[in-house]
Amino acid sequence: MRRYRGLWLLTLLLAGCGSADQPTTFRQMLAQVSDAPAEERGPIIEAYIARQGGTPLIERQSRAIFLVQQREGVVPRILGDFNGFGNGPTGPDATLGVPIPIAGTDWAYHEASVYTNARAEYVLDYGGTLLADPRNPRQALALTAPRSEIRMPQWIAQPELDDAAAVPAGTVVAEEVRSRYLAGTRRVWFYTPPGYEQSQTWYPVLYVLDGATWVEKMQPPQVLDRLIARGAIPPVIAVFVEPGERSEEFSRNARWRAFMSAELIAVVDRRFRTLPAPDQRLIMGAGLPAYGAVDLAVEYPGVFALCAALAPPVQTRTGITNQSKGATAVRAVKFFVLSGTYDGDALGGRRLRTALDLGTGAVTYLEVPEGRNPDGFRGHLDDAISTLITPPAS
Repeated sequence: MRRYRGLWLLTLLLAGCGSADQPTTFRQMLAQVSDAPAEERGPIIEAYIARQGGTPLIERQSRAIFLVQQREGVVPRILGDFNGFGNGPTGPDATLGVPIPIAGTDWAYHEASVYTNARAEYVLDYGGTLLADPRNPRQALALTAPRSEIRMPQWIAQPELDDAAAVPAGTVVAEEVRSRYLAGTRRVWFYTPPGYEQSQTWYPVLYVLDGATWVEKMQPPQVLDRLIARGAIPPVIAVFVEPGERSEEFSRNARWRAFMSAELIAVVDRRFRTLPAPDQRLIMGAGLPAYGAVDLAVEYPGVFALCAALAPPVQTRTGITNQSKGATAVRAVKFFVLSGTYDGDALGGRRLRTALDLGTGAVTYLEVPEGRNPDGFRGHLDDAISTLITPPAS
């Protein structure tokens, strides 16, 4: 019978028996664990987590408390947007995210201050093995290791990410587009909005750099479908373009510029019912591709008169300040710039905004309480598109 004692106690606690003694705060729970017999401490912790609906525990609106358990004797660090994923001002910092053991158990806890309106991501680091938090029901879309997600009490929900209701779906076609300038081909994905085949409408076009990452890992067609169905954005055609060598082609590369501005646009405008005007073409990139997007808008403001730079790197502003065409682009192009407060490179967006402001350019700047991650980019597609694309007067 003894081996069933822990399970029996956990069941009893979850059922609410002895509710007068159940802790209502984390500190009360720690005190109860401290006073309990050794074999009852773990079940008390698990019962408390279950009553709270999982981890982390959120107290006082902005306090996130992570409860973690050893794995093969290893206590994990908690690395997330709120502590730079373990990076301090001068680089990796092994003291960040180290939890405090709970005496007499294989559990530990870590407390972090998180903006009350933030959406933050984190992982458990078991000595280099990164895992999602098994007791957090929320997982974020990640490009590499799985990540868990925190939505703080004042976070504003984004239906385009969460709403699973069926909406009319657009069409995505993948092709290899041959380029004389690049002496080869590039994979390109063409998205047409719901009802495109049945309509006679002409559409603005969104060009997205680093297309393979977006289409294969970030599900933007589904997001666009939902945004269009809700009326959050006008219907658009979207073109997702895969680069060759990212660091080369997104850095003022003449051959890449020619492919994008001449060859690809000609293909799109011949094949689809596009509005072939600069103020109906939006060039967008996230991260390093944001630099590439700004570069194309500066070089060809008569082609791309709309530019969205999501989490641009810090050198992006030099595309405005150091280029002979920068002053012209500031006056001819409408910009949207997105930064995440928890992004270690948030300075890139801030400096780009400042450079555009000083040049009296048309810029909309949005800083959100998030880090740099796919859900942050997907969740603010509506902000970029609705800010920049204005449907033409009928």
